[in-house]
Amino acid sequence: DFDLAQVYARLSLDKLDNAYFPRSGNKGTAEYSWAREDFGSDSDFDQLRLRFSQPFSSRRNTLVAAARYDTTLEGTAPTESQFRAGGFLQLSGYQPRELSGQHFGEVSLIYYRLLADVKLAPTYGGFSLEYGNVWQNRGDISLDNGIFAGSMFLGVWSPIGPLYVGVGLAEHGRRSAFLYLGPVF
Repeated sequence: DFDLAQVYARLSLDKLDNAYFPRSGNKGTAEYSWAREDFGSDSDFDQLRLRFSQPFSSRRNTLVAAARYDTTLEGTAPTESQFRAGGFLQLSGYQPRELSGQHFGEVSLIYYRLLADVKLAPTYGGFSLEYGNVWQNRGDISLDNGIFAGSMFLGVWSPIGPLYVGVGLAEHGRRSAFLYLGPVF
């Protein structure tokens, strides 16, 4: 068992017009966290999380540019507090949370088009292009050792929330299929 006690500060901006399939606005988050033995944690470490996304739309088409950078600044985060990647829109060819490390960075472009403007279930089709990786050591972070990934998906704004179904692909023959319920932006 690992005991974790953290204090964190978060600054968020959310001007997206829709949390499920945004067409305008932007969203950003900066979060800094401190884990300290003095608070009751088993180890001391500091982490920073940065995220930003910006949709651009024209008629039925939307392109979302997104970036994410998570890093352990001081100390070594235990396995339970390392950053996770894999799954829909996070190196899509990998299984959810399959990759983990002290650092994670990703940039992505997500395109979707409104296919059916049905009142109770608007339906979208789209794809994503993603580039990023997870690293254990800060010195290993490089644009040269990133992973290209992507997905093709159908999304429905259903009465129970957004539902996405699709396939993900990544370098080295990685493949995944997904059925995802919940907001992704």
